[in-house]
Amino acid sequence: MRRLAIYVALLVVFYQAMTGLASVPLHVDEFVYIHHSNWLNELGQADAAVYQVSGDTLRDPLMTPLLIGLSLRAGGYTSAPAYAPGNVSSSGEVVGAYLPEASQLWLIRFPMALLFVLSAALSAGVLRRVAGFGGAFVGLLALAGSAYLLLHTRRAMTEAPMLLLLVALIWAAGREWDVLRRAGWKRALLLAAGLGGLAGLGVASKHNAAINLAVLGGWIAWARVWSDRQAARAQAAAAILLAGAAIVAGLATFVVLTPILHAAPAERLMMMVAERQHLLARQQAANDRFRLVSVEQRLTVSFRRVLNHYLPANCALNPGQQLFWDPSARAYRASASGMPSPLVGTPLCASLLGWLTPLGAIHVILIVLGGWRLWRAGRVDPSARALLVFGGANVAFTVLLIPLDWDRYHLLTVFFGTLLAAVGTAAAARRVMDGMAARLARKRESAHRANASLSG
Repeated sequence: MRRLAIYVALLVVFYQAMTGLASVPLHVDEFVYIHHSNWLNELGQADAAVYQVSGDTLRDPLMTPLLIGLSLRAGGYTSAPAYAPGNVSSSGEVVGAYLPEASQLWLIRFPMALLFVLSAALSAGVLRRVAGFGGAFVGLLALAGSAYLLLHTRRAMTEAPMLLLLVALIWAAGREWDVLRRAGWKRALLLAAGLGGLAGLGVASKHNAAINLAVLGGWIAWARVWSDRQAARAQAAAAILLAGAAIVAGLATFVVLTPILHAAPAERLMMMVAERQHLLARQQAANDRFRLVSVEQRLTVSFRRVLNHYLPANCALNPGQQLFWDPSARAYRASASGMPSPLVGTPLCASLLGWLTPLGAIHVILIVLGGWRLWRAGRVDPSARALLVFGGANVAFTVLLIPLDWDRYHLLTVFFGTLLAAVGTAAAARRVMDGMAARLARKRESAHRANASLSG
């Protein structure tokens, strides 16, 4: 029955992901990735645009365009629908852009929705190992009910592939911990390279996933040294070599999946880093309202967004300025309305201290309880450790370095916050049920004793 309940919850995620897929508000960056899906037709042509150094090839990874191109081909389309490239004006408009037909847009977004479902399935697998049936079941329902995640992971952008590959890395790293500890040299080397390749796929889906290569190297070294603390020094060399093999395999995978790096990879990697820095500087200069400079600003914004606005039971989803497609005007426009929650205007959303509301306080309690539950489980369960290590590193990286208060930049923080809140909810529910069962058992025992004394 528990397995059936998990499957039903996963079907709910699937239904939520696929329903209304073509009607999700188009983001301006989706046009770029839709256009880049033509790169699929250019692979193998040395003089094609996908092999030439440009702002597009330096900034945009290949994974999402390939997925869009393959999906369009499966639907009978040989190229991307026409669109007019252009810059977003100060009023938030892209005049002259073409809206893809509903059938095309459904095909374009289908891979992203499917990847989100797979992310949910793998997340449930991890949660079931570390928090039991309750954690996995509540986690799936929370993911299915998150309007924030359903908005950003179904768009034709980089979020869904990056999320799936990160969850897959957590799942694999946790399951293979004991193999990394105890396996012979050859098997451990192959496993480390395989995990590195998985992390490299993540970088090819979104460049900021490069943080996971460093985290994976530390994870593998930790596993190897953990195998025998008495012989830690003897294991140190093996740990460093295995970690290095994983990082090299990850970088090699990224280079293979990035055509412009096939020639002069080191030089062009530096160009990619410089282009990213210039892009962020331009974005910060052009978006003073959303610019985040100090750590204090970033922490405040993250707390407000993650604990109040963006978790499944939220007070107001996307409260800031949003870009959406206006079909009647055939242009992008700016909107500050977002998608309000039904809870807006209730006492649960009344402000207590700045961003903190009663609902936000409940989220804090559930996340802390879930984190404590995983911390305790992590003493014996490597999957719990993997979730805390990789999830914590990505959240810290996001919170401390986020350059702009754009809603999709909070995705990983919201995702892992949702999982922790689900674990906390399941743990709290279990304590309540155990307490009720204990009280009921005591009442029955008292009644039995009373009946026995009367009979005597």
